Amino acid sequence: MRKLLSLALFFTTLNIYAVAPSVEGLFRNPNSQDLDGNLIILKAMIEREATEEEYFKPSFYKFIFSIEAEQRVKFLQVEYSEGKMSNDEVVSTLFLNNFFPKVKNDELIERSLFYSLLTMYGLNSSEAISSILKRYSMNYISNKDSLNKEKLDLFDKYKKYLTAVKENEDIKEELTSPLEGEDEEAKKKIQEIRSSSMYSENKALKLVKEGRNFFLNLDLGGVTAKFTNEEHRLVRMKVSKGTSDVESFFSDYILFNGRHELPKHIMIKDQSNINYNVRFLGLSIFNNTGDDLAKRALRYKKIEEENLAKNPKKDLMSQEEPVANAKGQKLITQKPVLVY
Repeated sequence: MRKLLSLALFFTTLNIYAVAPSVEGLFRNPNSQDLDGNLIILKAMIEREATEEEYFKPSFYKFIFSIEAEQRVKFLQVEYSEGKMSNDEVVSTLFLNNFFPKVKNDELIERSLFYSLLTMYGLNSSEAISSILKRYSMNYISNKDSLNKEKLDLFDKYKKYLTAVKENEDIKEELTSPLEGEDEEAKKKIQEIRSSSMYSENKALKLVKEGRNFFLNLDLGGVTAKFTNEEHRLVRMKVSKGTSDVESFFSDYILFNGRHELPKHIMIKDQSNINYNVRFLGLSIFNNTGDDLAKRALRYKKIEEENLAKNPKKDLMSQEEPVANAKGQKLITQKPVLVY
């Protein structure tokens, strides 16, 4: 019992001084609860902002993620022509047997960012967005690289000490607990380590006041972001590459299923200064007890081909003469640059 209390005390100390958020932690949608299933379905509408001459038909999507063994993620994207998202409205499908490598290696910033945001909000994962931080910022340090090695080493020694004492009570008197130290100087050093943060100080993250509100501003040199101070909700993000920027803005955070929080609206400005409005329409999380995602993808692909055979005009690559509305704007049907 005494050993358990000592270990609990060590963990308590470790947690108290790890309160300051890490960069990776901020990009894991920290205000949302843990996933309670392995099949995640996000529904969204994407609409390009209108110009004086043109307005754009919104696109509707299901983004389906299946978490497999060893955290590999399969991915299915289904595009619909209308918001009902019925089978006869399926116009295109995409299946990836291993999602993260494609997104992390994507050279188009806005597209890589969009799918990274899907995994941030849908999977509570910072894996994809961390690849953006590594590629386009100058000062990004991962959690692994910023860990306090002295603290980890002390924890490791203490675990080994507890294991040794548990296996052989007789050697307890011969050993000194790594948390106690053999002299005053050693005790002082141990206390300093225990009182230190679990991660090295992050100078890129600063608390700022805007009006009556406080925010966390992140500046990694090439990537900047702004989060609310208390909930750590992402408010704004900008990724720079040379003279080009991709900016995104997030608003109206809500609970979609009572447990998992998403922004209802995201606006992404691409490298050509074109705005795309993304609206999340739903989030569902299940434990998959049916066919795996590859089989589901084949069924959707068959539906897509049947729809195209019935109505070739549903193929987004075939363009009809644009129809003008009352304002004289021509309706354009075009796949958003944000998606594959």
